[in-house]
Amino acid sequence: MDSQATLDAPRAASDLGEVSTGGRNTKKTLGLRGDWGRLPGHTVEVWLLGEHVASGVVDQATEDDSVLWIAAEGISTRRVFDKSSGYQIWV
Repeated sequence: MDSQATLDAPRAASDLGEVSTGGRNTKKTLGLRGDWGRLPGHTVEVWLLGEHVASGVVDQATEDDSVLWIAAEGISTRRVFDKSSGYQIWV
């Protein structure tokens, strides 16, 4: 696992926010997310016990925010992560 990534994990944020970039407002998410049901289509990082586990685009998530799936990419298969096992999602 990448020890530098552990040190550089983003700060927690609770919601989608507007970020101004050169006069344009764009949607940008920052930090630890608990609202997994709102993340399909977003690129995320999956962490477990301070270790980076995976990165990818959220393919699907349950409405109760308990489970999400990272889309298959290249030779990697679709992966499932559940909140009750301690996984954290960072965007």
